[in-house]
Order: sequence, then C-alpha cells, then structure tokens
Amino acid sequence: MKMKIKTAADILMTAALPVLMCYSIVGETAHEVIGIAMFGLFIAHHIMNFGWIMSLFKGKYDLRRSVNTAVNALVFLCMIGLMYSGIVISKHIFTFVNIGGAMTARTIHMLCAYWGFVLMSVHLGMHISQMAARMKLKNKALIWSLRIVFGIIGAVGVYEFISLKFADYMFGKVQFVFIDTSASAVLTTLQYLSVMVLFAYVGYTLQMLLKRNNKTAVQ
Repeated sequence: MKMKIKTAADILMTAALPVLMCYSIVGETAHEVIGIAMFGLFIAHHIMNFGWIMSLFKGKYDLRRSVNTAVNALVFLCMIGLMYSGIVISKHIFTFVNIGGAMTARTIHMLCAYWGFVLMSVHLGMHISQMAARMKLKNKALIWSLRIVFGIIGAVGVYEFISLKFADYMFGKVQFVFIDTSASAVLTTLQYLSVMVLFAYVGYTLQMLLKRNNKTAVQ
C-alpha cells in the first residue's frame, strides 16, 4: 500500500511540474493551488522516504551517493525557496501574510522555479530504473521502445529549452518571465514537458554512468 501511495505521489508531482511552469495561461489562482498541492506531495514524499533521510549521516559516500544526495539537497532548497517566495508574492490564497520583500521574492521564485524544474527532472531521471521496477516493466522490446520515444521527445526538448529561454531565466539574465497568454495551454505544457523529458534523460544517463563507475571501482 505504501509503495502504491509513493508511486501515485511521484506521478502527480511529475504531472504538476510542466503545468506550474505556464502559470499565466493556467491562471494565478490555479497556479497557487497546484503549487500548494505540489509542496504537500513533496513533504509526503519525504515522509515516506524518512528512512533515507535518517541514513544521510551513516555509511560511506562514493561518487554515486554523493551526486544523488547533492541533487536531492538542491531540489529541497528550491522547494523551500519556492514555498517561501510563493507565500510572499501570493495574490490570492496568502494575501493575509504581510512579510514584505516582494521584489526579492519574485527573483527567488523565478530562479527556484527554473532551477527546481531542471533539478527535479534530473532527479526523476535518476530514479527511472526504480520506478520501472515498481511498475514491473521487464519486456525488453517495450523498454527499448520507451527509450527511443523519450529520446525523440528529449531531442525536441533541446529546441524548446532554447526557445523558452531557460538559460536566461536560470541565470537571472531576465527579470520577468514572458509567456504568450494567447498560446494554447496544452501546447505550452507540452513544450515544458519536452524539456522535462530532456533533463530526465540526462538524469537517467548520469545514473547509468555512476552505476558503471561504481562497478569499475569495486573491480
């Protein structure tokens, strides 16, 4: 039962990611609601993985474990930054909170949103093998077909990464995110989804390389 809940939470968080990125089209109220739900799922995810948290200060850290822990820590920082800044700049749900520093919070929110999107996608990719095992995907033909399909989507993601100016937002070159509100919500979500698949593929490849490095080190 716990494993089913974990899988459901992971799927919902994955689905929410690209939707949250096109907030201007989805609507500000919906964006805030989905953001709160995302943070709740994130907390639930960590509660269900409490054993991993407790093991952080135990055992040795090889390269694979160090990279995994670093990615997880950065994702955690981005989520905290998003929740804090989201509360500060909220126009609907948290209007009763008056902390101040809205301009700084907007910058934090944008940086954490884009870095968080990339890092969460990498994190997802690094755990694809585990998710496949949970879903009992063992058919080699199906697995290779999925790799090819996601590889093609990831290739589209390279174009969309450039088109959506991810690098400019990630490194603070642009202060305000521009989204064409006249564009199709579905199409825009698919654009961000392709970028997510791109970095999930990066995470998957990184994990495979780290696993191979560990086997070589043991030998």
